[in-house]
Amino acid sequence: MLRTLLLTVLVAFAVSVGPATAAVAPTPSALRVLLSAQNHRPRASKSPEVHWSYCVKVRTVSGKSIASTIRIQIAWRRAIRKIAVISLRKGYDHWCAAIGGEASVFNVVPRGRRLLFQAVVNAQGVTVTRSWPIVVR
Repeated sequence: MLRTLLLTVLVAFAVSVGPATAAVAPTPSALRVLLSAQNHRPRASKSPEVHWSYCVKVRTVSGKSIASTIRIQIAWRRAIRKIAVISLRKGYDHWCAAIGGEASVFNVVPRGRRLLFQAVVNAQGVTVTRSWPIVVR
């Protein structure tokens, strides 16, 4: 009798909840992407001595290197300014570079506004975007 009552309550609960409210676990990304930079306030300058450095690390979940393509860009509002496209072969898991000098991209983006410095990584059909908030001074 108790079993029948418990079963009836469980069935009624399952019908009332329905499949639309069932929790779906997000699928974890097959990539681990780490974007780091010198600071959050790069300086626009035409001096060849002023640079702002950044690094992007790309690995699998198990920590192995993977062949990937990295697109470096700055986004604000709906505009995107592409900076570089880098291809890493398997065996190389990071890319470090600096932006600056006479032809610096920071000379043509808005100053004093919140922008996003982004690394968009594509490997094995998976795309992962990492953002670093900046304000160009």
